[in-house]
Amino acid sequence: MTSVIRWGLWGACGVPGLFLIWHWQTGQLGVVPHEVMLHRTGRYALLFLMATLALGFIQAFISWRPLYAARRPLGVWTFLYACGHAMTWLFLDQGGIWEFALAEMREMLHVKLGIAGLLLMLPLALTSVDIAPRLLGFKLWKKLHLLVWPAAIVVIAHTWVVSRFQSPLVVVLTLVILFLLASRLYAARAQSKAKT
Repeated sequence: MTSVIRWGLWGACGVPGLFLIWHWQTGQLGVVPHEVMLHRTGRYALLFLMATLALGFIQAFISWRPLYAARRPLGVWTFLYACGHAMTWLFLDQGGIWEFALAEMREMLHVKLGIAGLLLMLPLALTSVDIAPRLLGFKLWKKLHLLVWPAAIVVIAHTWVVSRFQSPLVVVLTLVILFLLASRLYAARAQSKAKT
């Protein structure tokens, strides 16, 4: 069951990206296709990140091993869509011209936040292989993966700036993140008190 869910998710999570590429190739993304691709890849990354965090919350109540197995593909696909979002911005929106890209990195807050979020997710993606907990030690690996929380906060801040504080979806996702973060902090505090 665990393997079926894991490999099923590895495949299923790639479907939105495949459809997006197909729509790009067949001219179904409208007058400014790179802008649609930029927004969709960002939205996919954000939604997969929310799903990853939500699974962690559910795991606290349901000790079912396939849930743990599902988090890895969701997390890795979050990073892949975030990379697709960044590459779309760099090569399509900025035309692959580094001078333009660097100027936006210096001046635009949402670009700075987006890059910071991607960099925070990078060590999580690199240590999402089976051997990583053994090489790093499980405690260190687990602490490293707490970076998902600052990454989530930076990513939602990036989305707020991009949407100019007007998107109902961003409002909902912000409330979800705050709820999940509060529940995580409460659980950590309760666990700390139980040890003392």
